[in-house]
Amino acid sequence: MRRPMRLVSTPTDLRRPASAPDLRAPLPCAPRSADGRAGPGIACPGRLAGLAVALILSGCKAAGAAVELSKEAGGDDGALQVPALPADGPRLVALRAGTPVLARPRAGARKLGELYPGAAVVRSSEPYGREGCSGGWYAIRPRGFVCAGDGATLRTEVLSVLPAPPDMSRPLPYRYGRARTQGAPAYVGVPSREELRHAEPDLERHLERVQRSEAQLGASANDVPLDARGVASGPPVLLPGGDGIGEDGRRTEAGYFLFPTSDTIAPLPPLAALGIELGAKDSARVDLRSALKTAALRKGSGVAITRTFTTGETDGRRLGATPDGRLIPVDRLQAALGSAWHGVDVEKLGLPVAFIHRHDVTTWSLGRGKASPDEEELERRTGVPLTGKFRTVGGVRFEEARDGFWLRAQDLVVIVRRTRFPDFAKGSQRWIDVSLANQTLTAYEGQKPIYATLISSGRDQLRDPGSSASTARGTFRVRSKHVTRNIDPREVADSFDVADAPWVIDFAPGHAMTGMYWSAGIGEAQGFHDIALTPIDARRLFLWTEPQVPEGWHTVHSGDDEGTLVHVRP
Repeated sequence: MRRPMRLVSTPTDLRRPASAPDLRAPLPCAPRSADGRAGPGIACPGRLAGLAVALILSGCKAAGAAVELSKEAGGDDGALQVPALPADGPRLVALRAGTPVLARPRAGARKLGELYPGAAVVRSSEPYGREGCSGGWYAIRPRGFVCAGDGATLRTEVLSVLPAPPDMSRPLPYRYGRARTQGAPAYVGVPSREELRHAEPDLERHLERVQRSEAQLGASANDVPLDARGVASGPPVLLPGGDGIGEDGRRTEAGYFLFPTSDTIAPLPPLAALGIELGAKDSARVDLRSALKTAALRKGSGVAITRTFTTGETDGRRLGATPDGRLIPVDRLQAALGSAWHGVDVEKLGLPVAFIHRHDVTTWSLGRGKASPDEEELERRTGVPLTGKFRTVGGVRFEEARDGFWLRAQDLVVIVRRTRFPDFAKGSQRWIDVSLANQTLTAYEGQKPIYATLISSGRDQLRDPGSSASTARGTFRVRSKHVTRNIDPREVADSFDVADAPWVIDFAPGHAMTGMYWSAGIGEAQGFHDIALTPIDARRLFLWTEPQVPEGWHTVHSGDDEGTLVHVRP
């Protein structure tokens, strides 16, 4: 029988002292997440990606008279209701990461959510005013207003040169890669041959090494079939010719990044020709030619790739576009497939359920006063539904599986059937129960368990979260949800940067549940405040929790008493 994959332990916290300079921050800005935490130094949400859209934007002025708004009761930041927009209406296209969707058509209104480059959302045919937005505020589906200007345009022809939107139907919404070596470049435009050699002095030697290497890649999260609820419906299926898999059924790292692609894309103008001004530290101007390479990724740093393409400028070298529009040479990345492991659907089975906690665990047969190990071996983290019955033989406790065999309790992490519930667990109320001691998560509707899985929480586990890496305990509500978002490098002991983590669910300041593509380890406390899940589990919870992310949006924020409850206990 196959041996289970061993969990990789996370090193201790390697955070540098606050007084030490951040020598690895190559960007002329300091990106931050919604709660103010520093994100990895490879994304700068407020800027264009060096793509050709700036040429179109320079002549883009919204036409048409503004729609007259009626006076309504309610606070200044209350969401303004407008007539429903038809699904086949005209579109507005987002150009910048973090393009805000506001509750009212004016700057400073409450933020309902965000759009990312390449999102094309249905809009009103005319703007609802121009206060603080010369291009006009357009209503979008299903609610909210977006300013047509630097962050969004009415010109849908720019979609061909923007990052591809996420694939919401799969465990990983994008393809992911991790930097092979220290200093992998990220560009804000298609570099010329001269610029490539200046930014990557080791280019020829690097390409020779890449050509000599061939990777054997196993099953990924995206190979697992899912049902309509997002629950795994079978084992991974490797289909020849699908998603980077060759005709012989094997994958190569290069092939992994060939979806979606455009091999005939027209050469894009260099950044300097677009007239884009990039901010730098202390608001100083920077030389556009030297700013073409805006980041040097640390070895192991992860990024999402939305599409890849080649141009004559790069001598056929393939570049990958990140969700925020930066361009990274694919040959500088190693494929990150995401774990194919997932939890257990208990909607019909109910609890208890166990997960194998050790290696080399076998099933047992019990006789009169005797326990005998069977030949069958179970991999670590295998989910096993239990009957709830147990026996003690020779001082050892055994739990009965529903399939008739027995397992030693010492080899298991068990999610038991509750006899007592929090006061809010009533009716169809959706809530998430997190046990830090057991590193488990159970989704409930009222008192009915729906889904059970393993997690990886803050590594200090039960210490004070204010002064340690422990996850905060208490009952919270989902504050916001993000299809992808950069995460605090301390979640990986600051050993590399993580961009575009999938299925992020914020539930407290500085705390979130997030999908994990950079590691297969789960079931042990090893992060910093966040609760990490495998991609399949993270997407399942993302789809199940409230508020729902509207079609085309990248982020949604909760209103008062709207978000799903998250109950974190010792």
